[in-house]
Amino acid sequence: MSEITDTVAEAAASQVPIVGAATDVGRLRTANEDGYLALEPVYVVVDGMGGHTSGRLAARTALERISALAGAIISDAAQVIEAIEEAGEDVDALPSTGSHRPGATVAGVALLHPDGIPAWLVFNLGDARVYLLRDGELHQVTTDHSKVQELIESGELSRAEAREDFRKNIVTRALGGGLSGPFTPSARLLPATGGERFLVCSDGLSDELDDDELALILGAGLTPQRTAEALVAAALENGGHDNATALVIDLVERPSLVGVVTAPEPDEDFGAERAGGGALDASGERSNLSGLLPLF
Repeated sequence: MSEITDTVAEAAASQVPIVGAATDVGRLRTANEDGYLALEPVYVVVDGMGGHTSGRLAARTALERISALAGAIISDAAQVIEAIEEAGEDVDALPSTGSHRPGATVAGVALLHPDGIPAWLVFNLGDARVYLLRDGELHQVTTDHSKVQELIESGELSRAEAREDFRKNIVTRALGGGLSGPFTPSARLLPATGGERFLVCSDGLSDELDDDELALILGAGLTPQRTAEALVAAALENGGHDNATALVIDLVERPSLVGVVTAPEPDEDFGAERAGGGALDASGERSNLSGLLPLF
């Protein structure tokens, strides 16, 4: 590598992701069909569709496939995209248990190391979202695959009108759900420069909080775990009409270690904030996908 590339790679090696996670069934639903995976280098939210049983099964099935990426050193975006496509095939193969086919939307970020230089792969399928807070400014990085997004792009609806439109829950792409494959997510690469904060969330959170509310909470200076909890609490306060899930990921400087450090036993907060958390299945219970990956 060149001297410049070596310098960039060395700086990147000193950075580490820290994640916080929160999820809630909401005030109106009786089951949580959301699930998440938060194990370095992959941070994903899956929102099940198709009714209580079908939605929970779809979310769990998708997470089980995507969890193969946990702990891997990913050098190529194709590895992540292939895992999402395979998750879609797995969900599409599930039997129907009611009037709707099992399905799920998905969004997330993965920390890649192409040519030894880290970058964020941001991806989505459906209306789960990824936001980026950088230098105090909030950006919605993903674009929804939904009926109202199509109407926004055609000029028939404003963004404000779309938030209240009766068609806002109609997705045009998803994992399974009776929608035809291939289940290839929209994806883009962003530089991993350090100092960025990502929010990955289900539509049950983004439907309740507008951009100003999201930016206020994300920029309040709280830890990733406390921020995720505050976002979900605010979604509940604003109505909690759906399951709400938030992952908050910071890329920060790796702490310098002098001598031998013995890590404390992980408790719930430690696991979520320091070690990438684990996974929640769609019932909201810790699943066998859970685990802690050391950051150093």
